[in-house]
Amino acid sequence: MPSMPYGSPFNVPSPQSQSGLNAYRVPESPGSMPGYMGASSNAGSPAWLQPSPSAALYTHLAHVPTNQTLRYPVLRPILSRISAIIPVSLACDLLEIYFSSSYSAFIQPSSPYILGIIFRKRSFLRQENPRTCSPALLASMLWVAAQTSDAQFLTSPPSSRGKVCQQLMELTISLLRPLIHTPAEGLNNQGTNTVVNGVALGGFGVALHTARHDNDHGTPGAAGAIDDVATYINLATVVSASEYKAASLRWWNAAWSLARELKLGRELPPSPETPEEDVAPEGNADVEIGMSAHHSINNRLRRSSNIHGANVRRPGAVTDEEREERRRLWWLLYIVDRHLALCYNRPLFLLDAECDGLLQPEDDIVYQAGDYYPAENKPEHYFRRRGPSFECTGHSIYGYFLPLMTILGEIVDLNHTRNHPRFGARFRTSSDLDDMTHEISLQLDAYGRSLEAFSARFIPSSKPSDNTDNLQSTSPAAPTGARITEPVLLTKIIVAYGTHLMHTMHILLNGKWDPISLLDDNDLWISSPSFISATGHAVNAAEAISGILDYDPDLSFMPFFFGIYLLQGSFLLLLIADKLQGEASASVVKACESIVRAHEVCVVTLNTEYQRNFRKVMRSALQQVRGRTIEDFGEQQQRRREVLVLYRWTGDGSGLAL
Repeated sequence: MPSMPYGSPFNVPSPQSQSGLNAYRVPESPGSMPGYMGASSNAGSPAWLQPSPSAALYTHLAHVPTNQTLRYPVLRPILSRISAIIPVSLACDLLEIYFSSSYSAFIQPSSPYILGIIFRKRSFLRQENPRTCSPALLASMLWVAAQTSDAQFLTSPPSSRGKVCQQLMELTISLLRPLIHTPAEGLNNQGTNTVVNGVALGGFGVALHTARHDNDHGTPGAAGAIDDVATYINLATVVSASEYKAASLRWWNAAWSLARELKLGRELPPSPETPEEDVAPEGNADVEIGMSAHHSINNRLRRSSNIHGANVRRPGAVTDEEREERRRLWWLLYIVDRHLALCYNRPLFLLDAECDGLLQPEDDIVYQAGDYYPAENKPEHYFRRRGPSFECTGHSIYGYFLPLMTILGEIVDLNHTRNHPRFGARFRTSSDLDDMTHEISLQLDAYGRSLEAFSARFIPSSKPSDNTDNLQSTSPAAPTGARITEPVLLTKIIVAYGTHLMHTMHILLNGKWDPISLLDDNDLWISSPSFISATGHAVNAAEAISGILDYDPDLSFMPFFFGIYLLQGSFLLLLIADKLQGEASASVVKACESIVRAHEVCVVTLNTEYQRNFRKVMRSALQQVRGRTIEDFGEQQQRRREVLVLYRWTGDGSGLAL
């Protein structure tokens, strides 16, 4: 049962700060949204911080007639509910946007709120036998896509987006029924006074021992489904990207807890053999997303991808597509768990031991094609890793970012060990922490080598040293004699980001995380060898930023993740600028300029307060280094501290979760 540590299960904020020009603000006037909005019961709280309405509020939508054409039958379960919010044609457009890609030869989600590919596009958009989905998941997909869609219905008048997004969010939550994951038909049988072995469990979504996810599919009593996990992810991602980051942990905790209950970190046992007549063909298996020429796709599907349809299956049978969905959900939650552990200064939730035998996600192109390479049809040199990995293997988030998050998890554990209130001092005086630091450093070196090999594989003419030490030499802006191709550009973007992230991991491994502790320097860390090492990585990370801005000028490649690493990679340069002032070297000045420029771009792409605040702090330090400040030095330093003290990574600090 996922834990939801808050008073009302529906007390969830709606983001008010969205990306770029598509930002919207939910109106706080009680009369602007009858039935949904109202005066807040908490003094000073915005009106949207109200309990979400129950499903009963939407009963009047159940029989809304519509003459509009439904292009995608997968939406039929929620058609009556959404037709009073948005036109059916727009709902179909939003579903297309949810699965849209920024590239034709690769699959890169175009929405900043879709962190990684979980589902097959064809399974949702095909006309015949589409994937059966929970209504809450479908509503959440439309809600996510509506955040950035530039459809006229959402932009004229400007307040339309806020109203539509608010209604879609309310619909999603009412359909999701947090804390009650039991299927609707089971509610009548169990009622609200379910008793199992003398323990009353009614109302908390704990099913009887006959629940559909017992045994190998999940913890006995877990009544949720993978669609619920995906819905939690959609809700949590949008809230995480807003100013209300701490509130997102309610949804992430629900997703992590349910994923653990469903045992998504484990491979399911083989399915019993199914007679050929029980397996329905998918129909047209054409892939609507562009495919790279270097992949060889087998068009024969091994099983039907209609995992919840009417086809008769033997008990316990699970399709390859469902297995892959489970893996992708787990690994995406694993990534976010490590990322938010750094953002919010919290311990890890998901453990490496829980997924030591779980296969890494399949290549996105292969997955979208529906061919999972069964044992009798594997291509030559086919290999698929199990468990966490430390090497860059592909162009998807699972290929280049998941290995870094595996390493970050170890750095987070090491940092909490160092700063343990009772045992930390004992560890700091032993050699154990030094050995752990050295081992993690070797893992980062292995990632760096894999990044060079990855670049050489897709950019044969480039030298490995060009990718890690001199990113500007391979800039697309430089004359190359030929137009840069999409695979080369995407590879350069990944190498640039990977290089910056790798150096930032070195900084986190060797340095301090808290900006105030850095500036105070009470333990004279600035005189230690680890400071020298961290400083070199800080300069290299800033140099990598220049390459990132060349390849990805609007920093739209991974806006959800990039901000915290940009911030943590900048603290050390802020310390140097603060201590050296006008005596700072030219490389430090240039690094500070790159950081200011990157923060300015981030503010436009995914606007959040901590980035706006730190941009002011870094710009002030840069002016000081250049000797152009006209304010009193002491007053300027005090203003910086007032901003930085909001974000602490000390024992009781909460990082960005204000």
